[in-house]
Amino acid sequence: MGLIDAALSDAINAILAWADANKGNNLPALAASAAALVVAAVFWTWFSSASATSDAAAPPMVKYSIPFLGNTIEYGIDPVKFMIKCQKIYGDTYTFLMLGRKMTVCLGADGNNFMFNVKIKDASAEGAYETLTVPVFGREVVYDVPNPIFMEQKKFVKDSLSTAAFKAYVPIISGEVKGYLSSLFDNVKGDQEIEIETFMAMSELTIRTASHCLMGKEIRDGFNTGKVTKLYHDLDAGFAPINVFFRWLPLPSYFARDNANREMTNFFKSIIKKRRANNETETLDVLNGLMKAEYKDGSRPSDDAISHLMIALLLGGQHTSSTTSSWMLFELARRPEVIADLLKEQSMVLTGKPDTPAHLLPELTLESLKQLTLMDCVMKETLRLHAPIHTIMRLVENDVRHKDFVIPKGHFICAAPQVSHLNETRFPMAERFDPVRHVGSDEGSGEWTINGVDIAQKSAKSLFLPFGAGRHRCIGEQFAFIQNKTIIALFIREFSHRLSVDAKTGKEVFPVPDYTSLIAVPKAPRNLMVKRKSVVA
Repeated sequence: MGLIDAALSDAINAILAWADANKGNNLPALAASAAALVVAAVFWTWFSSASATSDAAAPPMVKYSIPFLGNTIEYGIDPVKFMIKCQKIYGDTYTFLMLGRKMTVCLGADGNNFMFNVKIKDASAEGAYETLTVPVFGREVVYDVPNPIFMEQKKFVKDSLSTAAFKAYVPIISGEVKGYLSSLFDNVKGDQEIEIETFMAMSELTIRTASHCLMGKEIRDGFNTGKVTKLYHDLDAGFAPINVFFRWLPLPSYFARDNANREMTNFFKSIIKKRRANNETETLDVLNGLMKAEYKDGSRPSDDAISHLMIALLLGGQHTSSTTSSWMLFELARRPEVIADLLKEQSMVLTGKPDTPAHLLPELTLESLKQLTLMDCVMKETLRLHAPIHTIMRLVENDVRHKDFVIPKGHFICAAPQVSHLNETRFPMAERFDPVRHVGSDEGSGEWTINGVDIAQKSAKSLFLPFGAGRHRCIGEQFAFIQNKTIIALFIREFSHRLSVDAKTGKEVFPVPDYTSLIAVPKAPRNLMVKRKSVVA
């Protein structure tokens, strides 16, 4: 069935390339023509293609029944469960079929090391994600440029995230958190309990804090007026899983995505123009850093590139942070004794006493946040159990060897952080939420250097990689720790919370992951019952 899958995949890709080139034309005719070509491709490949012989050196192939579709449905329902099941049958390296693409999964510490450090000439992130990211972020950035340029762009952003910037961000985040959480109780009397849609609340909070810190006041104010909000949501819709495979389809969401990119680009360019005219060069946000950036060859990013990097920054980390803070709250709702320990830790760090009432605790600072080590452990354990990205991919550009296998050109290689995180040997009682297991461990740290050693290139052979590893290690991890630790620290000071209860069953509702998204967000219903803590005079 290999030739069937390949032919059908090539046919559909050709159709979609044609559709993309003609997307300004009559839509009904375009859609009808594309549909007719798809049907023709299906019938042609089904009846005329011969079966391919298997390559003995290739990884074992997971069985499937339907050409092109392959294992798509089972993977889509629960990718983590599917990959663990296949691991038990085929071992740490195997291939499954998804929408005509052959996905070779590489598990275990060796698989992670191979995935994150494979040579660029052999396997690329650009090939895997260009179709998804370029229409959302825009041209001249990330996976639309050669890897060395992208690495320079990442350094531009990382250099902007200085210690001075982080010190300035903590009070900004604190103010946003206090303001937003208080607004939820504007019309609530006394200690009345309310029900909040947790992921939506955390999404709102993380976008407020990230836009204010990283984007600047102009973008933050744009969310207040609604100017940026709709554009953001239209761009965000472009991160649907199907867009990993299809760059453009004649659907309203694709037109909205493309229009939002144009308008957001123009919005950022207007801010850049205004800042230059007013000689505003001293702000500590990333936009200012990018406006000063210079490539190694002496050239500077164009205003379009700066704008597109800002779009990437706005969208790239928002879902992961809001997902992580949501899961932290859900896990803590089941462990009130951990909340008590977290409050005791804040009291000791900030006042030197273990029992200072929460409402009397001083403001957080960057220095005090770094000393909240139990909170670090809570975040790490949350990321271990609820890895935001369940599958990380690279496109194989040349036949490449991994262990005893040769992975052919055209395959996608995949790492699965969540599968590694549930390894019972490395993490005994792996499905239990146990933050203490991370005490004294630097693994999964938010720092790029540990004990003076650069870990960006050297940390890939591990079963715990919450922020990736190697050249594609997440540059926003330190900001993520600061952002999420501040949100949770301030939340548990002022509020108590518990899981909601299903009215029909009487049981507490702990959400399951929603795998219909690229990010494993909590699936609805995902509510928490929250009330203000009483202040004793």
